[in-house]
Amino acid sequence: MDSEYTGQDRISLSILWQLPLACFVLAGLTGFLYRLGLTGVDLWGLNLDNIRHAHSHLMFFSWAVPLPMYFIIQKINKETSINEPNMLMTRMAVLSLFLGIASYPFFFFYGYRPVPIAGMELPLSVIFSGLVMLCWYGFIAGYWKERKYISEELSTLFYDGALVMLFLCSLGAWGVAAVQFSGVVNPLWGKALTHFFLATFTEGWVVLVLLGLIYERVDINTEAFRISPALLIGLILLGAPLTFPYGISEGLLSPRLLISARVGGVLAAAGLLLNLYVLYRHKRSKIAWYWKTVLYLLAIKALAQLVASVLPSEFWMSAHGLRIFYLHLLLLGGFSIGLFSGLLFSKKAERGLLFVVVSIILVLVSLVWLTPFWPQSFFASWLFYATAAIAVLPVLAVSYYWYEIKKRLKNP
Repeated sequence: MDSEYTGQDRISLSILWQLPLACFVLAGLTGFLYRLGLTGVDLWGLNLDNIRHAHSHLMFFSWAVPLPMYFIIQKINKETSINEPNMLMTRMAVLSLFLGIASYPFFFFYGYRPVPIAGMELPLSVIFSGLVMLCWYGFIAGYWKERKYISEELSTLFYDGALVMLFLCSLGAWGVAAVQFSGVVNPLWGKALTHFFLATFTEGWVVLVLLGLIYERVDINTEAFRISPALLIGLILLGAPLTFPYGISEGLLSPRLLISARVGGVLAAAGLLLNLYVLYRHKRSKIAWYWKTVLYLLAIKALAQLVASVLPSEFWMSAHGLRIFYLHLLLLGGFSIGLFSGLLFSKKAERGLLFVVVSIILVLVSLVWLTPFWPQSFFASWLFYATAAIAVLPVLAVSYYWYEIKKRLKNP
């Protein structure tokens, strides 16, 4: 982990991997609360949409970005003895983490609505979100300052591409704010920019930074394959931003937007499948079971995206449950299990990781009940309660895994 560092640097790095675990637990409890609300349980008048926004933004801002940043910082510190410039990256990552946490209560109670403070109406959730993205820019600036000292490994190139996607997706978020303040009447602009952020973040940043981590941790014989890294990364870089129309309601979609989404989906899926082929074909040694699990989930995700890109949209576009399952398959399944696997520094903590993986798989299975794949004749109201109950399992498993990691750090 970060035991080789001392002083303030060590404290900051320790915060950067432990606090995201706490945020994952809090986001999981919030997701459980949302699922509970869907069953009709009284949540003291809380708005379900606000709870959902709090859950998703905490996962995005305080889990899906800071922990990958921690892995990138670790890689840089291993490859260079120049530690002082790394502090910019570390401080920006930690600050973005705290700002993401600070936005949580305002999303939870107010959503995107302004908050009355001292006679003023301030959209604090939006303000904190903007500050988080400014910290992303600071991290990227620190990274490029260090970039010349890092080897041109495949994992480094994927981290490069991931940070490009992180910057690009933020432009969509700024665009949403600009549309709101400009008073544009056409609702397509706001929805398009919102889903541009989401698509570029999930299909771009999430996929590329996860592949970078996998290439860093799995022993690959890069000299044996002749596929250009530009192709492995470029297909995803080109395809991810184009998939944004898939999140827009079908009534607002034009034929051109739908074609854009299909082309982007095919490119992104093909790029991911090509990377999975490289990882399978050119591994030097046996891949650990947890990395295999990540690769299997990514393969299912890529195939689902490819099928959706070629099938007529009326078969799936209106199926909200399918989209929820797909997002959880990527974000909770492949991505989160990949991050948890990256934290495994001792085989003695492997039992905790197993509990995490099993709990996440159970959540994914429970979400299948809410999709058209589940036979209607087998559906019953108790499945909603079961889905809510199962949502607690990752919270318990991650708490135990966190305890195991801490214990192994004290007693290796």
